[in-house]
Amino acid sequence: MCTAPGEDAGPPAPAAVREEERTIRAGDGADLREFVAFPATGFRRGAVLIIHDIWGYTDFYKDLARRITQHGHAAAMVDFFGRQGDLPESMRAPERTGSKPDAMAVAMQRAQQLSDERFLADMQTAVDDLLARGASKVAAWGFCMGGRLAYVGAARVSGLAGVVAYYGHLQAQPGRLSPLQLASDIQIPVLGIFGGADAGIPAEQIAAFKDALKTDKEIIVYPDAPHGFLRYGATEHRTAIDDALQRTFRFFSRVLSTPS
Repeated sequence: MCTAPGEDAGPPAPAAVREEERTIRAGDGADLREFVAFPATGFRRGAVLIIHDIWGYTDFYKDLARRITQHGHAAAMVDFFGRQGDLPESMRAPERTGSKPDAMAVAMQRAQQLSDERFLADMQTAVDDLLARGASKVAAWGFCMGGRLAYVGAARVSGLAGVVAYYGHLQAQPGRLSPLQLASDIQIPVLGIFGGADAGIPAEQIAAFKDALKTDKEIIVYPDAPHGFLRYGATEHRTAIDDALQRTFRFFSRVLSTPS
């Protein structure tokens, strides 16, 4: 799970060249919110689909989408909890409330209502929609719960050029899909970012996952970084964040610009 030790999210990014909030229609008829940010080149250099953590459709990920556009790629975030609804207003800023047990319990309860099968269908819809709108290629970037789902999507969703996962869980609860079990099914490039101080993802799991991946892969562990360090460590973990982001944007540049 993503914890929030403090209010250290870093400065906000400037607005993208163009931004829009729209809805996409899921296969079961549900309308899901989507935030899309565009660079000057629109979809021509591909798009990155952000897969949020248990806190869902938050300003943090809108800000991240804007940062992605600074590297020339469009970015989209879908509200994968659209059927479950928003958290109570007082809990929508996890940088302030995420370390409180009641906020975490409510966020976890909502996340458990989203099945992996429903998520995969919605992710496929989102990828197909970006490609239909003109994105030359689509990659995914997931965090925590969304990191696990990014790996699962790499194995089960078609049309992806690559996936990045930050501290994505590699084991799953009973009834959920485990990246460790699906690793050999992944055939697209993978960048996995982990914190060595993340007790929820042991080093032996990371090593086993790396060994099981048979594709183009880069697995990086920052020894002193905790879980959620991008979101909650803008000062204390600046060195790890800067390196991770450099690797991430090099990865996107490579997988979104190479010929099909």
